[in-house]
Amino acid sequence: MSLHIEYIQESMDTIKDLRAIEALSMKICGGMPKNKYNHSKQNIIRLLSIPEDHFFNTVPLYATNPFISAFFWAKSVTLSPLLLFSDIKELLNGNIRSNEEYMRFENSLRDYISTPDISKITKSMRNSQRKRELSLDDYIDAFVNCYARLTIIRLDLHLRLAPQQINFTRDLLADMIMFWGKFRRELYESKAIPNPMGFVGSLEHGHYRGFHFHVLLIYDGSKYQKDIRISQLIGEHWKNKITNGRGDYHNCNATDPSGYKYYGVGRVDHWNTDKISNLKLAARYLAKTDYSLQAVIGNNRTFFRGNMPQPKKNMGRPRNIPS
Repeated sequence: MSLHIEYIQESMDTIKDLRAIEALSMKICGGMPKNKYNHSKQNIIRLLSIPEDHFFNTVPLYATNPFISAFFWAKSVTLSPLLLFSDIKELLNGNIRSNEEYMRFENSLRDYISTPDISKITKSMRNSQRKRELSLDDYIDAFVNCYARLTIIRLDLHLRLAPQQINFTRDLLADMIMFWGKFRRELYESKAIPNPMGFVGSLEHGHYRGFHFHVLLIYDGSKYQKDIRISQLIGEHWKNKITNGRGDYHNCNATDPSGYKYYGVGRVDHWNTDKISNLKLAARYLAKTDYSLQAVIGNNRTFFRGNMPQPKKNMGRPRNIPS
């Protein structure tokens, strides 16, 4: 493996570690971390053995994440920051739930998170997420009220990792922001793809794909029915036209119908309240707060939504709900 690829992998592992530390801190504080994270004793010891300066160069804004700053503050006041993995493993021997050193670490972390300044930050982030969720509910309801049938497209857009991109987080983020701006313009201006009535997009960072966008597109279902074909056209447009072959995509509409389609992807009729509710749940995923991502990208936006649809002047005959 070349030096460049090793550096890229190291950068991605660094962000993965940030997320794992955040999830552990949230669990300790009574939050709801993602189930995919391993909170075994072995992994807790591994996270505690990571030196704080490991994040200085790759993600210099890491401390803006309140759960990350709480973790390292608690570690600094209860455990020596110079301890190695073997030292921490020996220090935390036995049952970790009854280990005095570890329990002091957890209590210090909770104390930090409960301070007024930090509580204000976490509360503000929760309120912002709730506002985005409610905004998406209203957005979807507006389209349902205007159109008898919707066709919903879900795509994941990313770039292929390039070994020559030495500064992985900086270079790939700049490229994604540039291509995203071009993609949004093309959605409404290009004659090569079907132009949607509305869209929702969110930026994420994954361990294997790096920065990528989750995109939800809304079409008038009376005009566009072939959702798999539409999503393929748009994905190929991203891949070949917008990114000049550097991009790739995942076509969620082509996934097993018991998967994405169950969550409101594809055809959504105005009378199908279950599918509308599932569509809202799927859209809310795009509105979630990502503390670690904000620490990486700074003031760049991570959430995007189109304009509200204008009500039709001639609504046609009254709607009938199938019995």
